[in-house]
Amino acid sequence: MISVLIVEDELIIANDLQDILESNNYHVIGIAKSYDLAINKLSAKQPDIVLLDIQIDGSKDGIDLANTIRNEYEIPFVFISSHTDRATLDRAKESKPNGFLVKPFEDEDVFVAVEMALSNFSKEQNNNQDNQDFTINESLFIRQKNTAVKVAYDDILYASSDANYCTLYTGDKKFVMRSTLKELESKLNDKRFFRCHKSHLVNLKHLTAINSEVISIQNVELPVGREQQALLMDSINKI
Repeated sequence: MISVLIVEDELIIANDLQDILESNNYHVIGIAKSYDLAINKLSAKQPDIVLLDIQIDGSKDGIDLANTIRNEYEIPFVFISSHTDRATLDRAKESKPNGFLVKPFEDEDVFVAVEMALSNFSKEQNNNQDNQDFTINESLFIRQKNTAVKVAYDDILYASSDANYCTLYTGDKKFVMRSTLKELESKLNDKRFFRCHKSHLVNLKHLTAINSEVISIQNVELPVGREQQALLMDSINKI
C-alpha cells in the first residue's frame, strides 16, 4: 500500500485529504502542519509520497520543504495551494514538483494528482519513458494496468526471467514485469538480492536450504550457477 504524508496547517482540509486518500487505498502515515514537524515525520516514517501545502505554519513554507525533499529525500511530492498567481507558480516550479493540486479539489483530483506524481517520479528516476516500474524507500512499484502496486523488498522471494519479461514472486502473489533480469537486479540494487543463475534472482533473507546444485526459497528449488556458488556464501555474510 502506498504511504502518504500530508503537510497542511488547516486541519479540516488535512482530514478531508486523509479521508479521500484512505478511501482510495492509500495509507496516510501522518499529518504535519509545519516544516519542522514534516521533517520529523519524513525521517521517522519514510513515506512514498508527500502532499504539501505551500502556505504552512512557521518561518519556512511548503516550497522550502519541497526543496529539502528534492535535495535530501528520494520521494515525489505534490503541491497543494489556492494561491495560483504567477509569482507563486514561478517559485514553486523551481523546486520541480511532481504534481500540483489546486484548492478547492474533488476526490478524483486528489487520486489523479497522486497517480500522476508517482508516474512522473518514475520517469524522472529511471530516465526512461517506457519504464513504468520504479523504486522508492526499499519498495518496488510495479505497474498493473493504471495502478502502481507497492511490493516491499522484504516481501520479494525471487524473480525468474523469460527473455524481456520477469515474473516476481512474493508469498502469495506474482507480478509480470516488462524487464530483463539484469535491469531488475540493477533497479533493486540491494545486497539482499543475489543472482543465483542467469534466469533467477533470489532474496537471500528467504533462503531455507542450500546445497551445491540448488537453493531453496520456502518450497521452491532454484538452480545455482557454477560460477555463482563461490559468491553465494560471501553474499549471505554481507546481509
